[in-house]
Amino acid sequence: MNDIKKSEILTESGTNELEIIEFHLHKTLPNGGHKVCHYGINVAKVREVIRVPETEDYPNAQAHMVGVFSLRDNLIPLVDLASWLGIPTCDDLTNKIVIVTDFNKMINGFLVDTVLSIHRVSWEQVESPSQFLEAGEQDCVVAVVRRDGHLIMILDFEKIIADINPELSMDKYDVTQDKSVVINDNMLAKRQAKTVMVVDDSAFIRKMIEKTLQSAGYNILDAKDGQDALEILEDFVRLAEEEGGSVENFVDAIVSDVEMPRMDGLHLLKRLRDSSHYAQTPIVMFSSLMSEGNRQKALQLGANDTITKPEIGRMVAMIDDLVELNK
Repeated sequence: MNDIKKSEILTESGTNELEIIEFHLHKTLPNGGHKVCHYGINVAKVREVIRVPETEDYPNAQAHMVGVFSLRDNLIPLVDLASWLGIPTCDDLTNKIVIVTDFNKMINGFLVDTVLSIHRVSWEQVESPSQFLEAGEQDCVVAVVRRDGHLIMILDFEKIIADINPELSMDKYDVTQDKSVVINDNMLAKRQAKTVMVVDDSAFIRKMIEKTLQSAGYNILDAKDGQDALEILEDFVRLAEEEGGSVENFVDAIVSDVEMPRMDGLHLLKRLRDSSHYAQTPIVMFSSLMSEGNRQKALQLGANDTITKPEIGRMVAMIDDLVELNK
């Protein structure tokens, strides 16, 4: 599975499907036995899967860093995923595997015990975590897939990378210190009259987007996935019809992730553009997988614009333009 071909399934118009790589961590139990823990990652985030390379120690590295290695002229950090998750595993690296990821404009290596196979699934088969798992921004599981009698936990790799590389995290961005964004009484008042829906399955990412938009003055609604967002927006349609008003009284713009359980962001986009009520609502796709090809597909489906994580600094000015605050 060395050269994994990047799947385009994620952004096919209306398919609401994806491919995931199932990988395992072998948890060492107190009695000396082992338990296989099943995890998953979207194929589109994976560059390749390799044997454990020779690594060099990096001075003052984060606790879960094994070291750094060179691959195709890239210097790549190697993260012990089991260590980050707090799962005790065998220290012998001989038979372990490295998943090399490429998203958020960063390349990283994650040490795992085994890589099993690639599964093609519908986002409708990808479940949101229970309320217990989804309790807050520290969660690292964004979705669950049932397969062959066990649960595959889809991990929030954006959260993991932000934790390991805090200086590169979107959480460092402060819109109030951004001189390119106008924040004065007039603009704050204009934004306070507008409501933006934020759709993302990661509580960690949702909080960062909400903090940025709220600091600029916008009111925020949030939804944990595409299905949740669609249900809320359909409720607004019913309320608008009952009150003889417009859905614009409830939401002025939408910022949506692409990868989400139950309904992905592009399928949500397609559904909204097929609705007369939301055909003209400004919609921005905010994703770690926004290649130029994926951007074009999002625009073809009707997105007004796209942002690649972690470029959260573009968001406020983009929303300002889309809701016509500058007129």
